[in-house]
Amino acid sequence: MEKKYSFWERITSDTPSFFKKVQILGAGLVAVSVSLTGVGTIPVAVTAIMAAVGTTMGAIAQFAVKQPEPDTTTSEI
Repeated sequence: MEKKYSFWERITSDTPSFFKKVQILGAGLVAVSVSLTGVGTIPVAVTAIMAAVGTTMGAIAQFAVKQPEPDTTTSEI
C-alpha cells in the first residue's frame, strides 16, 4: 500500500529529476514573460498568460514525490 503524504511532507520531499526540469522550465517562462512586459508591441495578455502557465508548471511539479526504491534484499535464515 502506498504511503499517504501530508501537504508539508509532499512539499519538502525529494522531487524526481523530470519534474525538477519542469520547474526550471516554468521559472524560465516566468522570467521571459516578466522581461517582455517592458516591450510595448507585445500585448499584456500574452505575457500574463506566459507568467500564469510558468507559475502553474512550477507549482504542480513541486507536488511530485520521488518514490523510494523497493527493498530487494532478502534475509534468509
